[in-house]
Amino acid sequence: MEAIITAATVLTMYFNAVNSNEPNYMYNGDMEDGKVNKIEVYEKNANAQMTQKMEYCYEYDEQGRLTNKEMLSWDEAKKQWTKSTRLSYKYFKNGYNVEVSQWNAKKQAYDLPSEVTLYRQVAPSLTSVKTYKMNETQDNMYLTSRMMVMDSLDSQLLATTR
Repeated sequence: MEAIITAATVLTMYFNAVNSNEPNYMYNGDMEDGKVNKIEVYEKNANAQMTQKMEYCYEYDEQGRLTNKEMLSWDEAKKQWTKSTRLSYKYFKNGYNVEVSQWNAKKQAYDLPSEVTLYRQVAPSLTSVKTYKMNETQDNMYLTSRMMVMDSLDSQLLATTR
């Protein structure tokens, strides 16, 4: 089974956030063709007024898989959204990569990825997760963590006993 992040996954995350028990945040989602394109996050301040906090923008490929998630912060002084971080998703037969890039205001572009996490299915219900970070000289990445994740086998049971 191919591991992917689809528009349905993003939509589920949006509904989970909207229905969370966190009363200080509100979410406004913009959808098109059943896909979440943008989510604006508002925070309740001390005067019980809602102020803009974050904006998340989503892009998908022709198969409906998430390809980019861009995070923007509200700049109150400029009264505009400011780019912050981008997560880029790259898909392979046995998994996917998530690359984290920071916005470079001087270059007006995203820098090379500062972190990459590789998710690889190594066996049914078993996924390898490795995270790499860019070194200080920006010329190589080094392994920072690795783990194996096992999916619950309960859904694969054919029969149960009482």
